[in-house]
Amino acid sequence: MLLVLTLLVSCKDRPADRNECPQQEKTTGYLHASGTLLYDGEGNELLLKGLGLGGWMLQEGYMLGTSGPQHKIRQFLEDLAGKSAVDKFYEDWLTWFVTEEDVDQIAAWGYNSVRLPLHYNLFFDEHNQWLENSKGIELTDNLLTWCKKNNLYLILDLHVAPGGQGNLADIVDKRDGESLWRDEKYQEMTVLMWKKLAERYANEKWIGGYDLLNEPNYDFEDSGSERGCNCLQNEPLTSLYKRMIDAIREVDKNHLIILEGNCMGGNYNGMEELATYDPQNNLALSFHGYWEANTSEKISNKLDLRNSWNVPLWRGEIGENSNTWFTDMVILMDQHRIGWANWPWKKINTLDGPVLIEPIPEWDKVIAYKANSNKPRPTTEEAQTALVKMIEGIKLKNCRLMHDVSYAYINAPQGEGSKPYAEHVLPSIIHFTDYDYGKYNETWYDADYQNISGVSSNTAWNKGEVYRNDGVDIWKTKNDSSPLSNGYYVGDIQDGEWMQYTLREPAEGTFGLSIRARSRGKSTLSFWLDDEKVKVVQLTATGNNWKTLPLGEITFRNNRKIKVLFETGDCEVAFMKFD
Repeated sequence: MLLVLTLLVSCKDRPADRNECPQQEKTTGYLHASGTLLYDGEGNELLLKGLGLGGWMLQEGYMLGTSGPQHKIRQFLEDLAGKSAVDKFYEDWLTWFVTEEDVDQIAAWGYNSVRLPLHYNLFFDEHNQWLENSKGIELTDNLLTWCKKNNLYLILDLHVAPGGQGNLADIVDKRDGESLWRDEKYQEMTVLMWKKLAERYANEKWIGGYDLLNEPNYDFEDSGSERGCNCLQNEPLTSLYKRMIDAIREVDKNHLIILEGNCMGGNYNGMEELATYDPQNNLALSFHGYWEANTSEKISNKLDLRNSWNVPLWRGEIGENSNTWFTDMVILMDQHRIGWANWPWKKINTLDGPVLIEPIPEWDKVIAYKANSNKPRPTTEEAQTALVKMIEGIKLKNCRLMHDVSYAYINAPQGEGSKPYAEHVLPSIIHFTDYDYGKYNETWYDADYQNISGVSSNTAWNKGEVYRNDGVDIWKTKNDSSPLSNGYYVGDIQDGEWMQYTLREPAEGTFGLSIRARSRGKSTLSFWLDDEKVKVVQLTATGNNWKTLPLGEITFRNNRKIKVLFETGDCEVAFMKFD
């Protein structure tokens, strides 16, 4: 049975008296807004800690290691592999990119919500007619079933609107000459889509809300900003939002409605009347944010907006940074009672998301040719093989789960502190790459550890761009014949950098110590056991060769933590060996 809560709601039909409305009943049991906070169906305050399933219903080129909007990627693949092979590729992509296993993993890591980016073309036919039993409905229904099983809120996000809601073609899969804002037909389709979705899911309590339009970016006023950042009125966006709210509330009075401003969600000028437009008074504002410092000053304009509109904030997209940035972001959002959603779920060859699609050599050849037509053109057979292997690669069982990324989002901000990355016991080999999970300057220290430049710079915090997503610089090992290597090493070591390793159980006794390294003979290392410096060594020069250097003995007295401090760097290190 649904609870009934009496709240003051706005009177849409009496705009002059919005602040003097009679009390009306509002059905709860659903995620909903009250003042500047969100509450679950039981009336408990809820901070959304979510994942955006980017890459599934819409392929943004960079997630595949390429570029361009999805329809052009598809055309390119058809030219190489043929239409029937590409049709099967896209059918299999929708089947395997997100499965029940993926959703189970999201829940297991501790997230409480999922943001689903929708592409309109999965809901309409080629004549732009709504399909009651479309592929989009099938996929959304399946996802909702898996979310319900795991008690995860599912937030629907219109990521690609008919005609395209902005000028960034890669994000909106925009065709030349199309525009949501210049064609009434596309606006009608958008309104209809939300009405149909709201009608279908009106009574589903694990639907968290409706994110009406992802990152609008359009210069409505010839203001000089292509993304609409200088617009002062934003009247077309406000008008369309009103139409969508009206259509939803005709059939669904239960669910939260989420709005994003122009300029990728950053410009709400002229949109103030929307604060009281929803007759259910169940509204939130979403903003996105990448590559900026995690300070209250950086989001002060959003906090002011929340207070003036008296609605909750949701940081509906964040990500593509280092683990330290993620942890600091969550701490800041918790401080200001703002939920968030990481972006995206899966990417190929990059470390900054929760799931990494492992490199596929055949695919690498395809995207190399796309980037530069002077590169060897894959044969039809090679291209078809690449598509088949990509489908195998996106299956969760074949991906690399980046546990350190989710630990940074979910565990570290709650003060869980350090955690062993691997099971270390003595005597044994300890790989330098396997330092403890934990915050910057608590379990490791590196001079460059996050991107707050304001622009994307891949994984510059880890210059080797492999293995882990912290600031420690890790490369794949080449030309090292040691069978004890795990295939990676720590390099570009600056003075003062360090890593910590926790043993499974305290160690007692004296061990022979050696280190696998490349050194120019200038590197001084100190070894610390449970915060006490016990040994200082200088590495001998090895030239360009990897060598195992004996460092004498080291005595443990019931110690569990090993810290290696590079008092002077200028070396590369692979592993420590305790005999």
